[in-house]
Amino acid sequence: MAVNAKKSDRRKTKTHVVPTTISEDSSFNVVESYKAIRTNLSFALHNKKGCKMILFTSGLPGEGKTMTSINTAITIAQTGVRTLIIDCDLRKPQIHKRFGINNEIGLSNVLSGMATFDKAVHPTGKENLWAITAGVLPPNPAELLGSDAMAELLGALEKMFDFIIIDTPPINVVSDALTLTKLIDGVVLIVRYRESSHPELRDAFAKLEFVGANVIGTIMNGVPSTSNNKYYKNKYSKYGYKYKSGYGYGYGYGYGYGYGHRVKKTDTATSAEGGGSETPKQ
Repeated sequence: MAVNAKKSDRRKTKTHVVPTTISEDSSFNVVESYKAIRTNLSFALHNKKGCKMILFTSGLPGEGKTMTSINTAITIAQTGVRTLIIDCDLRKPQIHKRFGINNEIGLSNVLSGMATFDKAVHPTGKENLWAITAGVLPPNPAELLGSDAMAELLGALEKMFDFIIIDTPPINVVSDALTLTKLIDGVVLIVRYRESSHPELRDAFAKLEFVGANVIGTIMNGVPSTSNNKYYKNKYSKYGYKYKSGYGYGYGYGYGYGYGHRVKKTDTATSAEGGGSETPKQ
């Protein structure tokens, strides 16, 4: 089935765009970090033929999984492969805000039979990158993600895309992400420097091990930049790379389970800019 993006599917809001996505103005060390992630993911799944599906999660809220999911997806798309990012956080979705995409039709609408999946695939404004937002918040997110409809949807999408990144809720708070592990190729656990604790990580890994998830690695966010010295600036400036020291983000995240997590806000990268791509055909 060919996915045809109509004008109504390309509607975008100009509000709530959080400036965390990488761009040409992002610092060299940040960009290279995401390229390293891209390379490592490719090597980790080099034996997988066809579409590769990676699930990103964290132990607790505020550890940077959504930012990491988006920037990894952007970096993968920059290689020319057709890339899709899916917002499977059906409790506190963020993907539509980060890209400024209308969230009226998204994943929950498709899984509940209220819309066809071709209506839920939106261009992000980044070349070779599309997104499925969360859609209307459902009362039963874990059940929807673990349903036959979700398995059928991923089966259809993997025929259209080369790489699928899935952003999910933190597994130490809700079990939603765990229901997806049997449908994807690998799991990446996101941790945050001086925020994530060893007990939290042990708990997260125990949950993933219990469901038989293929954990292919961890990514640490929020590590202080050590590149703000003159040597680093002079060394890379001659190659034409733009330099900005420091990188960070900040947002509040709560799931209504009596737990709140706050991240200190630092400098941010430039938000996603305009543009677009034709929707891929099967």
